[in-house]
Amino acid sequence: MKKITVLASMLILGSILPGLKADECSSADLRGDYSFVVSGTLNGSPFAATGETIYNGDGTAEGVIQASVGGTVYPPAPWTAKYSLSLMTAGGGQTVCVLNKTITIPDYGMQVSFFGSAGDNFKELRFIATTPGSTISGTARKQ
Repeated sequence: MKKITVLASMLILGSILPGLKADECSSADLRGDYSFVVSGTLNGSPFAATGETIYNGDGTAEGVIQASVGGTVYPPAPWTAKYSLSLMTAGGGQTVCVLNKTITIPDYGMQVSFFGSAGDNFKELRFIATTPGSTISGTARKQ
């Protein structure tokens, strides 16, 4: 159950926003409630999860997730996170805003880091996580 909750929590977010200026790429630019849904496989078993993420605009976030693996539904689990946004130059010289995030699940004493993409000024987040034996992707939308 611990690995399931950690992996599902990994999927909540990461971000790349193309063409932003330095003043549009700070932790304050990501704030608010996002609901998410993810699906894929975990060690060959069907996997799905849903939950809520709250970005505080100060580099911290928290939320709750509930996952199903191979038809077994696990109880909701709370988590916290720290994130940062930074500018990066992509191919062709385009500037992108990259979000790095580490999630901590206190109930299990675990941390995971991940990354993904965002669109329309952080209104929709898209992400994918791959770990040995697993491929999961999903979307989060600002509420």
